Order: sequence, then C-alpha cells, then structure tokens
Amino acid sequence: MLRSIALVPVLAAAACVPGYTRAEIVYAEPAEYVYEAPPERVVVVTREVLVQRGWVVYRIEQSGPSRVIWARRGPDEIVRVFVTPQGERVAVRGLWEARDRGRHRGWERRGPPREVIEDIDGRMKEH
Repeated sequence: MLRSIALVPVLAAAACVPGYTRAEIVYAEPAEYVYEAPPERVVVVTREVLVQRGWVVYRIEQSGPSRVIWARRGPDEIVRVFVTPQGERVAVRGLWEARDRGRHRGWERRGPPREVIEDIDGRMKEH
C-alpha cells in the first residue's frame, strides 16, 4: 500500500508535462485547403515545400488513411502537415509548434504554418 501511495505524486507530475498537440484537435478544425489529387502527390509537394523553406522532414507516418508529415527547424520548432483523403479529394491541415522553455517546458501551439500551407497551395494549383 505504501508503494502505491508513493507513486501517485510521480504519476501526477508526469501527466502534467505538456507534449505535442493531439491530432484529434487538428482534425476537428476545418481543412485549410482541399484538392482533387492523390494523397501521394500532396505528400511529395508538401515535402518539397518544407525542404525549400529550410525545414528538415524527419517523419512521414500513416495514420489510417491519413498521412502526417513531421518537420523541424532547429531544436525548437516543429511543423506537422496532415493530409487526409476525403473520397476523391484530399484535405490539408497544418500545425506549427515551438518549444516552451518557460514554466511549462513543453510544446506550445503557434497555429497553422501559413507560409508553408500557402506554398503548398500554389504548387498544387500549378499542376
């Protein structure tokens, strides 16, 4: 019994450490752009745009039918672009987060990466 009581403060402290914004929150927001293109094409264009803007793409994961492109710029900035098929269309959402080195020492949501998403839109309209 004493061991389980001693673990309660440790578990409570671990639960308070903020991490990345959950994907469910991003998916609940309206899509910024919708295209009639294969998801693979949107992923390729997104990766090219991120690299051109100085981001390092370090993960492309598949989450069900959706793709999530993870990129970082230095140790303190993360961008995630969510590519979600919707029938014949593909919805694109983005999220920019920065490390909070203040009191909470986690990741702070900065909103959508407007420049990246607008560049993706421009490239998708060219083709």
